[in-house]
Amino acid sequence: MRLRARVLVVLALALAACASSPTDSQTTTTVPKPLLALVAPITAAVATPRAGLPVVDTTATPKGWVPVDYGDAQISVPASFSVVYRGQYPCDVQTQVGTLFVGSSPNTACLTSPRNANTTVVYLRLQRFPSEYLHLEDSVVRNALRLYGLELNGVFGYYSPFLGAVVASAGPLAQQVINTITASPRAFALAEGPTPKISRSWRTITFAGIKLAAPSGWTVSRATRTMGLGDICRAPTALAFFSTQVTLSSDAQKLLIPLCPRSGDSPQPPANGVQIDSGLQTEPLVSLSFSRCWSVQGLTVCPASSPAYSILVLKVTVPGRSKPVYLSIGLAGNGMIARTIQYSLRAA
Repeated sequence: MRLRARVLVVLALALAACASSPTDSQTTTTVPKPLLALVAPITAAVATPRAGLPVVDTTATPKGWVPVDYGDAQISVPASFSVVYRGQYPCDVQTQVGTLFVGSSPNTACLTSPRNANTTVVYLRLQRFPSEYLHLEDSVVRNALRLYGLELNGVFGYYSPFLGAVVASAGPLAQQVINTITASPRAFALAEGPTPKISRSWRTITFAGIKLAAPSGWTVSRATRTMGLGDICRAPTALAFFSTQVTLSSDAQKLLIPLCPRSGDSPQPPANGVQIDSGLQTEPLVSLSFSRCWSVQGLTVCPASSPAYSILVLKVTVPGRSKPVYLSIGLAGNGMIARTIQYSLRAA
């Protein structure tokens, strides 16, 4: 085993185990100077991201598995897996099949404990390493992505500079899960590139000072109460919509928080859909973080960088309105529907 691979994985697992950051934002690893002499710098060509739109390889998800998105990355796990998000539970909640930790990871003991020998443990984390720690001879190509292999005490993983993500796994299904890594529909929807063509069969929807296009087969419903994002009884919320429709909410009444039963931790399949909130900031249980904005057809649009699961939240500033409008778009499939809806947005 090469020394540089050991160094890279030690850093990855140590940082993932700490998981002390209060947000889901991407982190950059700072390497101690004494370690720089252990590795040779990578060529600029390898360190440069791919050109063009990210490709969401939907064929990478095996039949009966569920894609799970986090930031620009997507991996797939069996539907019988449990999924643990940042700050939810310790590592002893795993099912007999496997557990995916999203946004953080258990400590190394959770990955290598004998009691977990028959289960598969996976973690997916947003993280970036300096380019001088990437070595072409340690890399492979999976689903059109250049990945750099990691290994430590039987725990295998890959790092994708293009996605800014690390996925590592141990257990019987480890390699099968790792091989499903691809770009997420979020990465495709938000990437710079050509404007998608809107089908003539789509309908135009006007609400709260904005106008957008959506498939004509989607049901349109109206609400006066804040709807929340996704299943309010799942932690965290804003994972995914539970139905494909267009919901227009005036937010005249605040969200009712139900008494929730103990919900399962199974992966929630991504779903398409649109929700427009004209009053409140979608719901009080979701803290949104915005990193950049741009102008679209007379509107100022700011995508939320966190949470970054299977719902894309856009804060839209409409001329003449005192409050922003919050547009939430479901991220499913290859992301083309979400990208088309986003590019159709304009002032009414």
